[in-house]
Amino acid sequence: MTIEQLEPGQEVTLEILIGGSSFELKTEVVGTNDGTGALVKPYIYNNNVVDFTIGSPESMSFSLHCIDSKTGGRVVWKNVEVNVVNFRGVDYYAVDAKAFGKIAASSERREDSRVMVNVPGSASMEDGKRFSISVIDISDSGVSFRGSSFVGNTARVTIGDVININFADTAHNSDFSLSISARVVRAEAEHDGILYGGKILDKDNKLLAYLCFKGMDEKLGK
Repeated sequence: MTIEQLEPGQEVTLEILIGGSSFELKTEVVGTNDGTGALVKPYIYNNNVVDFTIGSPESMSFSLHCIDSKTGGRVVWKNVEVNVVNFRGVDYYAVDAKAFGKIAASSERREDSRVMVNVPGSASMEDGKRFSISVIDISDSGVSFRGSSFVGNTARVTIGDVININFADTAHNSDFSLSISARVVRAEAEHDGILYGGKILDKDNKLLAYLCFKGMDEKLGK
């Protein structure tokens, strides 16, 4: 399968790789053209198209993943070029593979990479009770945070509870306010509270963009 064989409306995943970490953004093909690859919908934050190549570390690279409609297998084009282009007044990502990489290879998912957060936040239970937490790290599948073993004076947070985690942070000069639903899967007593681990139930492009930007900052030493 070549990149020009992608079809309009087809779902693809743009993977941003920074050093040993990777972050994925789901998007959609708008169209293709021989010699220029594929146009895909960009990620938009604060009404602006995010150009990941601006101020990015030299170690950043991109891969494009999709499901091959003929085989049903997951395939990838590695080290693709990604540029923001304007077509008929609308900005898109132009994704193209170099000559030797135009034919997709079989792809396997990477392990989720966590980024350090270390910011205060809050968590709310399904019954509306809230408590303060400190968000330690996060990936697109899991989150670690520290908090009290009690909500108020009575309700204990237990493994299996679904909670909503809220926190704000700045990553790569962009402000993020995040709300994440997670199921508690781990709780360990510490001298200053309880260390919790949660499995994220719903993820969106806002979280994935935050992870990518935060990973960029880590690689740049910010």
